[in-house]
Amino acid sequence: MKTEKSIVIIGAGISGLTIAYWLKKSGYDVTVLEQTGRTGGSIQTEKTGGFLIDLGPNSTLETSQKLTQLISDLGLDHEKVYASSTASNRYIVKRGALIRVPAGPLGFFKTPLFSPMAKIRLLKEPFIPRTRAADISLADFVRRRLGSEILDYAINPFVAGVYAGDPERLSTPAAFPKLFALEQNYGSLIRGAFLGTRERKKRGEVAKDRARLFSFRAGMQTLTDRLTAKLEEEIITGVTIDRISRSGKGFELSISSKGKFTKRVTGKLVLSVPAGSMAQLLRDLSPKASGLFKQIDYPPVAVVFMGFKAEDVGREPDGFGFLVPEVEKLEILGSIWSSTIFPARAPDGYVAFTTFVGGTRQPHLTETSEEDLIERVVRNLQPLVKLKAKPVFTRVKVWKKAIPQYNMGYGSIQKTFESLQSEIPGLYFAGNLQRGISVGDSVLSAEKTLQNILRA
Repeated sequence: MKTEKSIVIIGAGISGLTIAYWLKKSGYDVTVLEQTGRTGGSIQTEKTGGFLIDLGPNSTLETSQKLTQLISDLGLDHEKVYASSTASNRYIVKRGALIRVPAGPLGFFKTPLFSPMAKIRLLKEPFIPRTRAADISLADFVRRRLGSEILDYAINPFVAGVYAGDPERLSTPAAFPKLFALEQNYGSLIRGAFLGTRERKKRGEVAKDRARLFSFRAGMQTLTDRLTAKLEEEIITGVTIDRISRSGKGFELSISSKGKFTKRVTGKLVLSVPAGSMAQLLRDLSPKASGLFKQIDYPPVAVVFMGFKAEDVGREPDGFGFLVPEVEKLEILGSIWSSTIFPARAPDGYVAFTTFVGGTRQPHLTETSEEDLIERVVRNLQPLVKLKAKPVFTRVKVWKKAIPQYNMGYGSIQKTFESLQSEIPGLYFAGNLQRGISVGDSVLSAEKTLQNILRA
């Protein structure tokens, strides 16, 4: 194999595996190095006691043709399962009760989730001038365009569910670029929502509120397991990269594994790792960039999966689940009704909930014991879903660094990725630090990096 067709990818999460798979199909001699003993990154599925548990992403949206094509190429179309029609029902906690999120304009004006004044306030949105600032927090952006009540009972819980983050800190253009672009391009979010449909169709994209939600029969790890199987000979796990330095026109990697130290030279290198590892790997290649990546915040999140006898849940779990606004002062961020969304997540006669604790809102709660977390979750769920008994099954997973936060100023970090690729030929990046944190975003990141490599 020619040297220019050799490439090393560090990180075997969804982005690293995807770009390795595509590069291999393109004729590259690929090597994937992974520090942990498994592939898949945060995508992690377990099956025990008749329950199917996704401890990381539980689903993704069919927003991109690239993701759809990848799944077909891997022969997984028959394994794909779409969310039940019931899962279109989503709830927000307000004054201790679950209020259904309205669907469409008519539903918005009928819902008790927002006051009459909040609804009237929304009618002013098309007449508010565009944001002039290059960066603005999501909270300030929404207050200005939609009002404080929409921020408290729509955007705040949504951000908790997606980023486990704080809208007061998140950057609108970095974390929600399409939302920011709607305002900048059309002068109004409402106007842009109607007029932007045509442009999305041209790009082969589907709006997230219209895209179909899906997973796989055996959980989300099905996707990364299949990618791993296609790359089995190219993946090396349990490897630590101690140092990366320049070597001629390429890179020299100092590698340790099981007490053995080796060196490897490669002409092209893809980094697809979390920010802390990225900072460590770049400390010699670019100390300035390394310092920037160290600043990226990752709040901790506890995932608490619970199985109950169906008869012990007084309120029917008739939807996707619910999110909790910060103003409600609960100890959970939200709960997904896993057994309602997809089949075979719980045995017959049982229901399964996946509840999230911590994030930027209450990071300290993730430091308690599993017993304490379970007790807190049960206490918070009880009045909302009318629990009559304790769970018959529990599984707790604490992600100490869960989701990267695209906070104010994050645009400079995104630009740093671009400048590094220009300044250091042969160096590329993929993952959830550049253009979005979802599984679909990570696949699109891999696709963009692939095209950069092929063009080079």
